[in-house]
Amino acid sequence: MSKESNKKISAAPSWLGLTQNRSSFVYLPDRAETVRKIFQLAIGGMGSYAIANYLDEEKVPTFTGSLNWDNTTIDSMLRNRATYGEYQPKSFAAGHKKGIPSGPPIAGYYPAVIDKATFDTAQAARQQNLAHRGRKGNDLANIFGGLCSCAYCGGEVIFHRISNVQVLVCEQVLNDSACSRSAWTYKDFEATVLAFLAHPALLDKMGEEQRTSLLGLAEEINSLSSDGDRRYTRRVNITVLLKQIVNSLIVHSAGNFSLPRHSSAQIRKDMDGRFVEIQLRDGPYYRCISIN
Repeated sequence: MSKESNKKISAAPSWLGLTQNRSSFVYLPDRAETVRKIFQLAIGGMGSYAIANYLDEEKVPTFTGSLNWDNTTIDSMLRNRATYGEYQPKSFAAGHKKGIPSGPPIAGYYPAVIDKATFDTAQAARQQNLAHRGRKGNDLANIFGGLCSCAYCGGEVIFHRISNVQVLVCEQVLNDSACSRSAWTYKDFEATVLAFLAHPALLDKMGEEQRTSLLGLAEEINSLSSDGDRRYTRRVNITVLLKQIVNSLIVHSAGNFSLPRHSSAQIRKDMDGRFVEIQLRDGPYYRCISIN
């Protein structure tokens, strides 16, 4: 094979560089780590606006030299199959500025910065995020997105506002189904769950890998109230860690009362006896009761 045929294309993805003779790609370590972090945040349920805000707050340098991260850059990166090594040849004939596919994609062309499984998981998370947060979902009002389900009907428990009060409520209730017609004030739910997960006694029941993740989560939780300047960043970190540690949260917003109420009944908030079952990944269920 000739020397010319061994050469790569003249450009590389923004997290890769080219050797001086353009014969191979090389990692740009800091940028590669940023790409991995962006995928981790997306899998954790963060939208592109929220990811951009997080990177700006953490003062992570952009790849273009601009002062701030742009959500369209984040979206493009999360869709880019070059992240797991795939290259799609394109033709720029007939004035196509962005090019059109020319031939099948080439696997393993670039050094992969993530694996295909991570890419696919991020795509699924992004679809769920768009479905439930809207395009700008960047306020991090609910750090439990996608984790909560209703103990009574199995439906998804979602973030909602009732008379300007933030609550978690079964989606079926909002669809005019009866279910339990009960809701859990979000502030109380978050405090209850995070206090449980940050408790030192929980660490004794965990394996080494899970213990490390829980220690990181506990550190972020315990710093929330004292580190106001980085509160947004810490809530982002908690959101990501929750997805790594918690498999599901089964919400009993009406306690042991499981009979459906009439579909026109008022939604009651913070009923006595409410509790949540917490399923840790590779771990048992724990019952966590709110203290009124």
